[in-house]
Amino acid sequence: MILGNPSTPTTLGVWMDYSRDVISSPTLTLSNRDAAVLLAFLATLVAITGVRSWRISRFAMYMAFVPRQQHAEASINDQPLPQQVILRNSETATGAAIGLLSYTYINKAPKAAGTRQGVKGTLFSAIALGHWATFIALSILTSQIVLGRTVVSKATSSCGKWGPDVNSSDFSLVYNEMGLNATLDADNYVQNCYFNHVKSGIFDCERLMNQAMNISVSHDAECPFPDNVCRTKFALAVDTGNVNLAHLGINTRLAHELYFRRRSVCAPIHEELFFLETYTAANLSWFKPDEKLSIYRFVTPTDDFPLFDHLVRHDNRSLAYKLDAYYFPLPYPLPDTLAAPLHFRDQLRDGYHGPSIILLSGRGITFTHKSDDALWSVHTEVEYPNGTFRGLDLTKLPPKYRMDRVLNIIGCDERFQLCAKHSNRCLPWSGLLPLVDTKALDDRAISNTQIGRDLITAVSLLQNVIPDTSISEVIAGRDGSSALRASRHTNNGEQYYLEKEQWKTEVTYWFAVAMAKLQLGIFNTIQGPNGMRPNGTMNLWADSPMMNICGRVKYRSADHTSLSFVGVVVVIVVSVFLITVSLFDIIIDWVPRKWRGRWLMQWEASESLALLEKQKRPEYDLERESSANAPQLFVEEARPKLT
Repeated sequence: MILGNPSTPTTLGVWMDYSRDVISSPTLTLSNRDAAVLLAFLATLVAITGVRSWRISRFAMYMAFVPRQQHAEASINDQPLPQQVILRNSETATGAAIGLLSYTYINKAPKAAGTRQGVKGTLFSAIALGHWATFIALSILTSQIVLGRTVVSKATSSCGKWGPDVNSSDFSLVYNEMGLNATLDADNYVQNCYFNHVKSGIFDCERLMNQAMNISVSHDAECPFPDNVCRTKFALAVDTGNVNLAHLGINTRLAHELYFRRRSVCAPIHEELFFLETYTAANLSWFKPDEKLSIYRFVTPTDDFPLFDHLVRHDNRSLAYKLDAYYFPLPYPLPDTLAAPLHFRDQLRDGYHGPSIILLSGRGITFTHKSDDALWSVHTEVEYPNGTFRGLDLTKLPPKYRMDRVLNIIGCDERFQLCAKHSNRCLPWSGLLPLVDTKALDDRAISNTQIGRDLITAVSLLQNVIPDTSISEVIAGRDGSSALRASRHTNNGEQYYLEKEQWKTEVTYWFAVAMAKLQLGIFNTIQGPNGMRPNGTMNLWADSPMMNICGRVKYRSADHTSLSFVGVVVVIVVSVFLITVSLFDIIIDWVPRKWRGRWLMQWEASESLALLEKQKRPEYDLERESSANAPQLFVEEARPKLT
């Protein structure tokens, strides 16, 4: 099945995720291995940056230890404070923090230095520890640039919507086969991934951009057909609400600004309104005496539809439900050839708004309990013959029941609507074959050609799959054992459980399958569905402008990882900048001494080797003696003497 196909073409490198803001939309997609290597590199780079940037921090703190008076009065040969020496010669923030804390609280020297220097030592120890903790956290938080498994498809020659070859002699067979397979895939997906968003663990539910579409149900909708057509007082309305096109995986410039809505209003309707006649053995010589065949007519025969009657056998020999469905996409106004009971109260002018009908029969099914369900209507008791059979008294068998009617019908009004966020405007409701006027949807399309193209690109992909979402499309080609939820409680022709309003459960489930077909239909444009016949199929988008839509479908891939491209660039640029700035102490060595200034000269003189060399010089002792007899600078009163 396509959902488990690991070879779905994926764009590697940088691409634009238009559902995000301008800063986070550039996305970098890599294979899992390459992404892991990049993340490890970035984490290491941040850690190295933390070590190198400590050189900048220690220089700033070193200068903060210099009293203000010293800047103007002290000479280059003045002895640095011990805290300055610790900072100058600590290569790591933790080493500096430990050294400062040790000197401040363990050694006795700070008492001679005064309270102010002790406070500074404590404060700068905390700053050093904060520097260390900050870069440890940043190294860990580097993983936050990972956006997940969201990828975008790659444009290939197999991209498009596939269908039967119109020139093939097997056109009808291939058409039905592809339609049935698409429906079965959607049905499997709904069973495993849809309701309550619970996945069974045996199916890949995280392949699509959104696992399931939210569906709302209203139990008090108005019957869409004329008076006295519906069997129930209220119809059932199943609605998606406004769904962002980006949630379907459509990745175009304006897809996140567009919303669509699908709504179906269904109700059981009276089958006798379509009854034409019943044939018996008296009419047809080859019929057995108890055989009957009823004919129901929904469309008057014409030259285009010479025979469109529905035949229902009355026999009770079949142990399975028979299920049929028809969709009538007809122009406004509905023609008189369509049976009057199927004319809507409020027919829409656009999109070939016509009814869908679902036909259920199953006189051979027996029920253990009666049911008042508006579709099933089970009250007819099975009549057993008098007598015994192999010692079994047939009159004492537990009662069983059959459906009251040979044919049961549900009629549906199915419609579609498109809205734009920018204009805060919705197009009128239409049928499932919509013709979208982008200029009426968004005024920007009138004056801006590019916006018009972007709107058409996003809408065109949706228009290609919406016609496949009628309820009749998710039933056609399947019998009751496959398409009915009630069949899960059927065994060997016996129905042992029905919900109180089973027909509502069925309609809700069919609508969910239709929405799954919509999701999978968009996904399958990436490269076509799996299992297609090598012959007898064709790409309906080939050599057409629709091929421009290729490479614009987002999905989730277990084999790839996407990262924020801006995040990657920021981490690298900031790290390189800080590492470069931290090389200032090396550059200082290249600057002539006369240009370095008092601060930089003192900074250089505080280096451990420089201090050692100074102590080895003979004049060092003379300087100490003369400085002991000479008047001291004000700042020397707070400075401990080296011994």
